[in-house]
Amino acid sequence: MKQSLQVELVKKAFAHIDASTTDLGADVLRHPVSEYTCPDWFSREKATLFRDYPLFMGLSGLIPEPGDYLAEDHGEIPTLLIRGDDGVARAFVNMCRHRGTPLAKGCGRSASFVCPYHAWNYNKQGELVAIPDKRSFPGVDLAQEGLIPLPTLEKHGMLWVLPDPRADLATNIEQLVDAHLQGLGGELSTYNFATYHADETRTIERRANWKQPIETFLEAYHFNTLHKNTVAPLFFHNMCLFESFGLNHREAVIRRSIESLRDKPESEWDFIKHTGLSYQLFPNTIFVMQADHVETWRVFPSKDRVDECVIRFDCYVPEPVTDPKARRHWDANIDLAFRTVDEEDYRISEDIERGYMSNALEEVIVGRNEPSLGHYKKSIQLAVATRG
Repeated sequence: MKQSLQVELVKKAFAHIDASTTDLGADVLRHPVSEYTCPDWFSREKATLFRDYPLFMGLSGLIPEPGDYLAEDHGEIPTLLIRGDDGVARAFVNMCRHRGTPLAKGCGRSASFVCPYHAWNYNKQGELVAIPDKRSFPGVDLAQEGLIPLPTLEKHGMLWVLPDPRADLATNIEQLVDAHLQGLGGELSTYNFATYHADETRTIERRANWKQPIETFLEAYHFNTLHKNTVAPLFFHNMCLFESFGLNHREAVIRRSIESLRDKPESEWDFIKHTGLSYQLFPNTIFVMQADHVETWRVFPSKDRVDECVIRFDCYVPEPVTDPKARRHWDANIDLAFRTVDEEDYRISEDIERGYMSNALEEVIVGRNEPSLGHYKKSIQLAVATRG
């Protein structure tokens, strides 16, 4: 983040602290509970949000070397992301062209991708290079049967995929992502994400609609109650800074330590160190900037249940962790962050979802003091409605 923007945001934080105020939404929002329980709305969300919009996949450090891959089956399209011998990141539908078998699972490094069912062999560029018993497939042209490509972009150390197997490969995905970010891309580019290393990944399933694990990050109104014994003492309660970028937004909750900046010159003001700074990358990612690392929380709907989701947590660090002392440091930090979110935020999300599924409540209320939450709910409605 540029120093000029950090100074501007610190000044806004000081103004809120001095006046005991916070950034506000335009109005109180009443939101239908059916958007967390209705199978039809759930299907519309999946068909729209997880096919029509470029999805953030992770930082470049997930697949740093040729042959590194990431296979994901959480969204609507099974995706295989591969770093080619030419250093280019490419994404494909993770299905063999013979019978549809996934070629890889999880992450790792491979010289080629051999189908575990019938051993059709694909190279790192997704090209089909060998078929066992080729004579039994007359007329099958290897050059025409490579993996189905998905438009892919690697920019500013961030990996994006458009999960549409029918997309025109001439699609300018860079232009698409830039338009999607609505000006936020320039800010994200200042963090030098290409230098970060992937350190740890955790994937969990929870019994809550996929939007709930995202929404728990979008307000500080709950800090003094839900987090009273964990993070609440570190932050100003019910105080945030908010700015929208199209369907995305930036939110910052304010650490009490920011008061230490009042007596320092503006050139030394570090906004990131003294806030909980996060970006909501529409539709399904919470991107958390910490003073010394990055956390991403990517949430996906269940394949068939409106009240289930999959959450993938990734932690990225400035340099590879090789020293045992450093390993203990990062393990402790990751455990604390993950445990707080999972045991407090996600647990209550499951409780809420059980109540929603009773159909006893028709709507919920979002206050003006929850501008990020209100913006996100409106963005979901807008995106789904626009597609029809």
